[in-house]
Amino acid sequence: MHNYRPRLDLPLLMAITVLIFLSSLTVWSASGFSESMLERHLARALITLSAIVVMSSIPPIKYKHCAPYLYGLAVVLLVGVIVMGDSTNGSQRWLALGPIRFQPSELVKVAIPMMIAWMLVTEAGRPDLKKIATCLLVTGVPAGLIFIQPDLDGAIFTVIYALFVLYFAGMSWKIISSFMAAIATAVPILWFFVMAAYQKKRVVQFLDPESDPLGAGYQIIQSLIAIGSGGIKGKGWTNATQGQLGFIPESHTDFIFSTYAEEWGFLGSVLLLGLYLFITARVIWLANQCESPFNRLVSGALALSFFLYAFINIGMVSGALPVMGSPLPFFSYGGTAMITQGVCFGIIMSLCLYKPYKKK
Repeated sequence: MHNYRPRLDLPLLMAITVLIFLSSLTVWSASGFSESMLERHLARALITLSAIVVMSSIPPIKYKHCAPYLYGLAVVLLVGVIVMGDSTNGSQRWLALGPIRFQPSELVKVAIPMMIAWMLVTEAGRPDLKKIATCLLVTGVPAGLIFIQPDLDGAIFTVIYALFVLYFAGMSWKIISSFMAAIATAVPILWFFVMAAYQKKRVVQFLDPESDPLGAGYQIIQSLIAIGSGGIKGKGWTNATQGQLGFIPESHTDFIFSTYAEEWGFLGSVLLLGLYLFITARVIWLANQCESPFNRLVSGALALSFFLYAFINIGMVSGALPVMGSPLPFFSYGGTAMITQGVCFGIIMSLCLYKPYKKK
């Protein structure tokens, strides 16, 4: 008999709630005190927390059984995007089903780790080259469909999700090193034959923002000014001038960390980074306690994916990485990404904390 009661890890839930609280304060400030935007953000936050509770109540065996079907659904939806998707800013990434508009690529964040883990646990032992090749072939289908949208960043992330699972499954460092060498070798090919003009511009802008201070480099320069002007203690909540005066485009979405750092300074930034590190370390610790290989692989991969998004977002707004379309988890304004993270952490809590009823 399955137990459908929610299984919640209070330290994790509290850390996520603090993140959402700080994000709500920053969205309110960065949006120019837009009540409608704050209301939508809070509504999505409520849905996110509800998703954590609901998903944590589903027994892990159900997730294991549905992994192939979830993967199939993700592929079908991605095909649907190509056939009848909505186009925004030159990319066809959205699918509208009645009043609901969402990005099917978000579902891949859950589907790929579960599918790869499902494939790996069917046979015991460390993944060999044949098993790794099969897993990457399965991953290549949604990655290719996302690349066509076009979304090179999303396609790369999709492959990384699979590599995280393979890493936790015991993939040897020799194979990992070979992958890194292959990626390094492929960089020139990506540059000349794959990357679009706007993607090349991002790399050039990263290497030398001052080369086009009023064009491609404008956003990162303004972001660095905002972060630097925050100093040690920050200017105080609602006192960020860079975001509120419109110097930073997307100040409430991808570049929301810039506004936060300007308001709360170095100390506030350390607090935020500490929350992301704590959440990641907590999930990896919980995953390490799992007896089921499937539960351990999926939870560990989702933890690293969460940290990767936070690392890339903070890195790009601080000039340490090229600009990518990567939101700050539980922080950036936007519905699909935040709710997807809520689903992921609900699954994590189910996989790590669920205890079946035992017959007396």
